[in-house]
Amino acid sequence: MKNDKGSDGLTEGGSPVLEISQDNVNDEDDSDGWVHPDERDKPSFIERRAMGMANRPCLHLLTALVVAITLSAIGLIVGDFSISAENAGWESRGTRIADRQAQVILVDSNRDELLSGNPAIWDGLQNNIQERFDERRLAEEPFTTTSNLIASRARDIHTGLQRGNVNGKRERSFHLNQEGNSRNLQALDACETDWYGSDSMLYDSNLWPVWKTVSDKTSALSPDVMLEICEAETSTQAELERQGLCMGCPDGKCLPPFSLILMVRTMLDSFDSSCAKLMQAYAPEQDFFTSVLQTCVEDIKASADISSVTSCPEGFYPSFVDDKFGANNPVVQYTSSYYYTGDDNVDAIYDIVKTFDRSNGGLVSGVYETTNEDFVNDYIDSVLISDMTLAMASAFVTVFAMVLHTRSLWLSFMGLLQIILSFPLSFFVYKFLGGIQFFPFLNFIGVFVVFALGADDVFVAVDKWKNARRHLPNGSTQDVARFALPEAAGAMFLTSITTAAAFFSTTVCPVAPLKCFAIFCGLLIMFDYFMNVLLVFPALCLYDIWLQKGGTRCWLHFGKQSASVEDEKLSLIHRILGAYYSFVHKFRWFLLAGVLGAVAACAVTVPQLTLPKSADVRLLSEKNQFERHWVWQSNLLSRVLAAKSGSEAVIIWGVLPADNGDLLDPQSFTTLVLDKSFNPSSVEAQNYMLRFCADFFAQDFTAPPYEGYECPMNLFDTWLAEQATNSTDSAYITSCNGATSVPLAEADFHACIIAWSRNNEQTEILATDGEVRIMTFIAKTYARFDSPYEILDDEWKSFEKFLKAERKIAPEGVNGMFHSSEDFWWYDTNGKMLSTAVTTGTIALACAAVIILLSSRSFVMTIFCIVSIGYVLLATTACLIALGWELGFLESICYAILIGISVDFVIHFSHAYVLFPGEKPRGDRTKFALIHMGPSILAAAFTTFASALVMLFTEVSFFQKFAIILFMTVLNSTAGSFVVFIVLADCIGPSRPTKFIDSILVKIGLRKEVDSTGRPVDKYSTHGSQAFTSNTTGTSFESKRMSLSKDELEGSA
Repeated sequence: MKNDKGSDGLTEGGSPVLEISQDNVNDEDDSDGWVHPDERDKPSFIERRAMGMANRPCLHLLTALVVAITLSAIGLIVGDFSISAENAGWESRGTRIADRQAQVILVDSNRDELLSGNPAIWDGLQNNIQERFDERRLAEEPFTTTSNLIASRARDIHTGLQRGNVNGKRERSFHLNQEGNSRNLQALDACETDWYGSDSMLYDSNLWPVWKTVSDKTSALSPDVMLEICEAETSTQAELERQGLCMGCPDGKCLPPFSLILMVRTMLDSFDSSCAKLMQAYAPEQDFFTSVLQTCVEDIKASADISSVTSCPEGFYPSFVDDKFGANNPVVQYTSSYYYTGDDNVDAIYDIVKTFDRSNGGLVSGVYETTNEDFVNDYIDSVLISDMTLAMASAFVTVFAMVLHTRSLWLSFMGLLQIILSFPLSFFVYKFLGGIQFFPFLNFIGVFVVFALGADDVFVAVDKWKNARRHLPNGSTQDVARFALPEAAGAMFLTSITTAAAFFSTTVCPVAPLKCFAIFCGLLIMFDYFMNVLLVFPALCLYDIWLQKGGTRCWLHFGKQSASVEDEKLSLIHRILGAYYSFVHKFRWFLLAGVLGAVAACAVTVPQLTLPKSADVRLLSEKNQFERHWVWQSNLLSRVLAAKSGSEAVIIWGVLPADNGDLLDPQSFTTLVLDKSFNPSSVEAQNYMLRFCADFFAQDFTAPPYEGYECPMNLFDTWLAEQATNSTDSAYITSCNGATSVPLAEADFHACIIAWSRNNEQTEILATDGEVRIMTFIAKTYARFDSPYEILDDEWKSFEKFLKAERKIAPEGVNGMFHSSEDFWWYDTNGKMLSTAVTTGTIALACAAVIILLSSRSFVMTIFCIVSIGYVLLATTACLIALGWELGFLESICYAILIGISVDFVIHFSHAYVLFPGEKPRGDRTKFALIHMGPSILAAAFTTFASALVMLFTEVSFFQKFAIILFMTVLNSTAGSFVVFIVLADCIGPSRPTKFIDSILVKIGLRKEVDSTGRPVDKYSTHGSQAFTSNTTGTSFESKRMSLSKDELEGSA
C-alpha cells in the first residue's frame, strides 16, 4: 500500500513516514500496517503509567510542581543557600602529599602554643577538628620563601645590598662625602627611611607599579624615560597624599617611592630638585651609572652568596632592572617602584587606581598592582557579576531556541521550568542527603551545562510526541501518550544516565571545588531528566488535549499544525538530511577511510598536549592591566632570582600523614595526629638524628635554607658542649645531669632537650607530658610552586627517594619521618588535576560502553559509539592544541565538562538505529536513525553553539575557556555523530544488531525468540506488530507498527 508522500518518505516537523512495506505484510493484511490500539497487546507497566498521566495530566503536573517547589524552598531556605565567592579549597585533600602538608600546617600554625607543652592545647588539637588555616603566599620577591627564618635572612641580604660601596670613581662622579651612605638620606631624616627594603615593604600590600619601555631598544636608564617615570611617580604620589593613602613622613606627606628615581636622587643628593632638573644632572652620568649597575647585576647573578656582593650602588634593588640586563645588554626594559601604602589602604587605592599616572610621554607605560596582587582579586570579584550576567544571556538563547523548535510558548515555559527547578532540587539532595556544606562558585557553571543538555531533552520529548500524534490523527491523548512518553523517556534516560556518570566519574579528583562541581552537575543532569518526565510530559498531554479541543491561542501553538502524516509536506530539514544521507551512502567507503584517518591523526596529535611551564593559575587575559602587571613583573631580576633561589621543605618526625576533616569543606581541616612510635631518646636514635642533617644536606637536591643554619639536634649538641665547660644555665643544671654532648643517657634525654628548647624558644622541638613528641627542621628546595611541573616532580621524587631509604635504616622510634612543603602540595594538586582528566575519560567511556551495551543489546553498536565518543575527545583535544592550550588547572576543569557532554548525540543515533525489530538492511537503519533523531540533535547543537558564542565575550578566562571547550565539544560531537557514527553504521553496521545477545537471553529464558522480522515466534499474526511490547530501552512505538518501505528509503537516492 503506497501513500502520496515525498520521495524520501519523510514528513514535515521531524517525522519520517513510517509504514509497513508490502514485503513485510502478510498477504491477508489489507491495512497499512497500523493496528488500532484496542487490538494491541495489553499495555506494559510503563505504558500504563503514561496513559494514566494522559488521563489526569493536571493532577500529575500540579502534584509534581507542589512537591518540586516545596523541596526547592526547603533546600534554598533551610539549607541556607549561598555561593562561596572565596577562592578557597583549590588544593588536593586526602592524598599522601596533602595529608602530610595538613599535619605540617597544623604544627606550624600552633608552634608557639605547642612549645609551652600545655596538655590542654595538645589535647584540643588532637581531639577537635580545626578550622582552615589560610596561608597567604608571600610577595614574589628575591630570596624569600614561606619561612620566617629565610625571610629574616632576606632582610640581611637586602641590608647587605644597601651597604654595598663601589670604587673611588663612583665616589668622585657622584660627589660622595665622607659621611658615608647615611648622609644621602638626610633630607628624609624625619621620615621612616627604614621602610626601604624592609619586611613591610616586601610583604605588606604596598602599591607596586611596574614600568615597561615601549621599545625594547629603549632603556629605562635613559634620561628621557627616567623623566617620564619620575613625573608619573610624582603625580601618583600627589594623588595618594591628597587622598591620605600613603605614609612615611610627617604632616601627611609620603615617603618617596623606592625606585630607580630614588637611587638617582640619593646618589646626586637632589631630593628637592624637580624631575626635569634631576634628569639634567643625571644625563652626564648615565653611561657610568649604567656600567655600575651592569657590574652589580653580573655579580649578583654569579654569586652564590648575594650578601657578599659589594659592587652595587646604595639603594639598589633587583626589582629595578630586568633579568636580561647585564654586561652584554645595557637596556633595562622593565623596572618598578614601591609606594609606602600598607595593608589598610588597599580597597581605597583600588577605587582610584584608574586615576594614577601611567606616563603619557610615549616612551614608557606603567601598570599598577600591590605586592600581594590584591587588585587583580578585587577586579575578578567585580567582573564576576557582569560576566555571570552575560553568561546568563546564553540561557536566554536556549529558551529562544526552544520556542522556535516547539512552536509553543506553553511547552517552552514548561521546558524552562524543568531546567530551573532542577537547580534547587539538586541543591536539596546535595545539601541534605549528600551532607555537603561547601557550595563553590564553580557549581554555578552547572546552570549553563544543564541549560544546554536540558534543551536537548525538551526537543526529544516534543518531537516524540508530535511524531506519535501525526501517526494517530484520530487517536486519543492516552493512545499517543502510551507510545510517545515511554519512547521519549527511554531515549532521554540513556543520554542522561551516561552524561551523569561522566560527571560523577570526575569525583575521583581530590580537589574539593571540582569534586563538588562534578557531584552537583551529575545531580543537575538527573533532576533535569526527572523534571522533564514529571513536568514536560503532562504538559504535552495538556497541550494535545487543548489542541484536540480546537485551542488556537498563540501561547499554545503558533505556525502550521498538521493533523496527520498524509497532510504534511516534506520539511526543509528532512530534505537536507535526506540529501545528506544520499551523499554519505554514495561515498561511504571513501568517508570511512577519511574517518579512520581523522581518528588516527587526532590520536597522533593528542600526545603533543603539554603541561604548563608554570603551575600558577591566571584568570584574566593580558589585555587586563592587572594581568599585564603579573606578566611584566615576571621579567624583573627579583622574580627570576626568586625562582632560582627555590623554596623550602619541612622534614618532620612525630606526626602521621592524615587529614580527618571534611574533605569537601575547605573550612574543615584536620586534627593533630601524633605518631606514637616516635621516641628519639635511645642512644641509637640520638646518634642517628645527630648525623642525619649532615647526610641530608650533602645531597645535590637540597641545601641548608641559609648559611650557618643548624638542625635542632646539632644545635642541642653544641649547647651541651658549651654548658659543660662553665654553665650557669639553670635549665642545664637541673635537667641534663652533667651531659656534655649527644648522645645523653636515655633517662636524661627528654628532660634535658625539653628544657633547652623552651629556654631558647626552639619551636622545632615540641614536647608535652615530659616527652618530645615532634621534631622538625627546614631545608632548601630548588623548585617553587610556579616551577614547571617536571622540575617539581623531579624534586619531590628526589626527596622521597632519599627519605624512603633512610626510613629503612633508621633506628626504631625515629624511622617515621617525611618531608612536605606548600610547593609540593601545589605540585600534587596540579598532578591530580591532570591525572583526573585521563581517569575521568577512561571511566566515562567505560560507563558509556556498559550503558550502551545494556540498552542496545549490541556489541557492534557499542563499539561504534565508543569509537565516535573517542573521536570527540581526541578531536576536541587536537583543536585545543591547535589553539595553543596546555593541560593546566583550568583546562583540566574544562575537560570534566567536555567528557560530560560528549556522549549525548552518539547515544541518540545508536538508540534510534536499534529501534527497528528484526533484520533490516544497515542502510535502512542508518537512514532511519539519521532522519528520526537528526532534527533534535541539530537543534540541541545550535542552541549550545549560540550559548557558547555569547560567553566568549566574558573577561574571566575560565568563562572564556569554558565557552571555547563547549563550542569545540559540541562541534566535534556533531561531527562524531553525523559523520563518524553514521559512516560506520552505513558501511559495516549490523542488519540485526541485537541478534547475538538476544539469542543468549532466549537460551537462558530471559527473552522470547523472535523471527527475522523481530516478531515473537509464538505470537506471529497477520497484524504486523501487535505482539511487541514497549519498554524504556526496547523498540519504539514506530518500529512496533511500521517500518520504512524500501522505495521510501531509496527515494532520495
